Amino acid sequence: MSASYLQELAADTAFFGYHLASQVAGKLDEGHSLGYFHRDYCGMGLQKNDKGEYLYGELHDGYMDGLLKAPSKFGSRKAFVDWLAFQSTASLARLNDSEPFFRGNQTITRKRLEDFLRQQSGSF
Repeated sequence: MSASYLQELAADTAFFGYHLASQVAGKLDEGHSLGYFHRDYCGMGLQKNDKGEYLYGELHDGYMDGLLKAPSKFGSRKAFVDWLAFQSTASLARLNDSEPFFRGNQTITRKRLEDFLRQQSGSF
C-alpha cells in the first residue's frame, strides 16, 4: 500500500454510526455478505452464519472459514450494530498489523459499506 493511501485511511476516524450499522445488519439479515471473492487473501468481510451470528474476519478464496484466523463473532444483531457503529475506516484499516501486507489491504471502509448497501445481490 502506498503511504498516501494509508494516511488517507488513518485520517478517516468518523464513527460509522448506528444508522449505517443498522442498515448493514439488515443487509446481512437478508443473506447478503460483504467481501471480495477471488483467489487467496480476499481482505476483511462481514457475513451472518447459519447460527445467526454476525461475523467480521479475514476472507480466503472468498470464504471466512476461520481456519487461518478465527473471525470476530457477535451473537446478536444488537451486539453487532453496537460494535460497528463505533468503528471507522481508520479503526478497521488494520494499520497497526504486525504484517505490513494486511495494512489497508481490502479492509472495510465507509465507502465499501455504502457500496454494499446499494448492491442488489451477492457478495461485494
